[in-house]
Formats: sequence, C-alpha cells, structure tokens
Amino acid sequence: MKHLFLLFIFVSGISNAFAQFNKGDKFAGGSFGLSINTSEVIAQSNNSNFSIHLNPNLGFFVSESAAIGLIPQINFSRSTSTNVNGGKSTTNSLSGGMGVFYRKYFTVAENFSLFFEPRAVYTGAIIRDDGFNNFSLSISPGAAYRISSKWMVEATLGGLLYSRSLDQLGTDQESSDSRFAFDLITTNSVGLIYFFKQKDQ
Repeated sequence: MKHLFLLFIFVSGISNAFAQFNKGDKFAGGSFGLSINTSEVIAQSNNSNFSIHLNPNLGFFVSESAAIGLIPQINFSRSTSTNVNGGKSTTNSLSGGMGVFYRKYFTVAENFSLFFEPRAVYTGAIIRDDGFNNFSLSISPGAAYRISSKWMVEATLGGLLYSRSLDQLGTDQESSDSRFAFDLITTNSVGLIYFFKQKDQ
C-alpha cells in the first residue's frame, strides 16, 4: 500500500490545478497483466504457464461526480507439460466477455478524489476444451489524482467480490463454483486514465 501513496505524493509535486470532471467527459483506461511461471513435480514433469489479461475500460461522465462505462475482457493462457520421457502436451485457453461499471467520485483535495466502483462482469470460453462461464459482482474503493487535463492516475484497492463459475466437463457433466470474498490487500491495482473527449471548460 505504501507505494501507492508515494506515487500520489510524487505526481502532486509536478502538477498544477485542473478541473476535476465535467458532465460529458469521456475517458479510456484499464489494466494489463502478464504472468509466467514454471514448476517441477518431483522430477517427473515440468510445467510452464503463460497468461495475458487485457481489461480496458471506456467511460462517460453522467454528472460532475459520477461515470458509467464498459469493461471488455480478453484473457489468454498457455499451459505446457513435459514428462520425463520427453513427451509434451500444450493447452491453450482464450476467454472474453464484457462488463459494466458505475463510479462515484468524492473530491477531498485539489485534483485528488476518492471513489467507489460497483461493477458486473461476464466472461466465457472462446477457445477451451471444456465450456466455461463466469459472472461476477464487485464493489471496490479507490483513489484518483488528476496529473493534467488529459491524464489521471488511479489506484483500486480490492473490495467486495461475489463470483459464480460454471464449467462444462463433459457431455453430461457440469461443475459450478460460487465464491464470496473481501480483500483490500492482495488485489490492488494502479492504472492510468486518458480523457479523449472533454466538455469545454
């Protein structure tokens, strides 16, 4: 958490005062994730996993303190397993979906705001051996600092999450999993927002 606050302190020292938000402003932002890991199972096999997550968002301010928007979802992963005889198997998975969000800002200082963001997201399998569907609802707190008239840095601090997944394991087999979690520590993220269309000041 400390690095998030240090980031806000740094940008506050290099920026001037800007109007926070205006009804009609439009913006784009989001997050990008990359994960690579390998493991060995008791000298019997080697496993490697590679995954990419793209979660952009497009928003529109419906008032001077509230925005709504869309969250496209694209996730790709590749898992490779090699046994002691040199046999190799690779599994690719591609999923995608769409979400919606509402964000409410509360100005606490010049250029600096706190917010909370309810969102609903659906994702499903595009390329995968078994069918996969996931629906999630979440509420996340966060903070945002306006660096310039076009750019804003933001941090999302985990939150409250409900998730339901359904896997199609075979012709007549299904597996479902529902989860409810509260986390303000391990699911933090930092991102940038770009205002590509602004109402005239």
